[in-house]
Amino acid sequence: MTDPHLTVHFDFVDPLSLLIAEVLRRVDGADLDAVRWQPFEIRPPPMPLTTLDDPELEERWRTARAEAAALGIAFRPPLLVPWTRKAHELVLHARASRLDRQLRDRLFAAHLLEGEDIGRVDVLVDIAHSVGLDRTEAKAVLDVDRYEAEIAELRAAALADGVRAVPTVTRGEKRLEGFHNAAALRTFLDT
Repeated sequence: MTDPHLTVHFDFVDPLSLLIAEVLRRVDGADLDAVRWQPFEIRPPPMPLTTLDDPELEERWRTARAEAAALGIAFRPPLLVPWTRKAHELVLHARASRLDRQLRDRLFAAHLLEGEDIGRVDVLVDIAHSVGLDRTEAKAVLDVDRYEAEIAELRAAALADGVRAVPTVTRGEKRLEGFHNAAALRTFLDT
């Protein structure tokens, strides 16, 4: 039996992932509470860190900035593109408190709109606290890598299912890769 849920594979440093989240908010009838957000690190460790002036990222950012302008979003990311495993771990931790959606939105905004380095544990702990998570517990979870294996397993499962990039939206056997506007998402949801 195929999974009827809408799943979005994303990464916090990816501007198109933030945009797909915003478009989903704007699609009439989209049940945001039923969307499964699956972490997919673009550059997991030990891949080297990169910066926004990396030629591999230029076209992606050019597309993202044009689409963002149409949605009224102004990107202001830091130059460094950090690893995001710790940010994804924190979201898995937040699920138990049902604060994962708020935390995910806050992490996207912090990195892509406000220029914060979400690769730093101290920054992540402050963000966690801002949405209602206990500061000490959040730091402990990150310090002991409580969800590191699960993040790696989710990425491996996504790769096995054919996910190669973010954002990728799936429902059952259907798949949309890359950024798509509200009309395309509406069509995808209706079929």
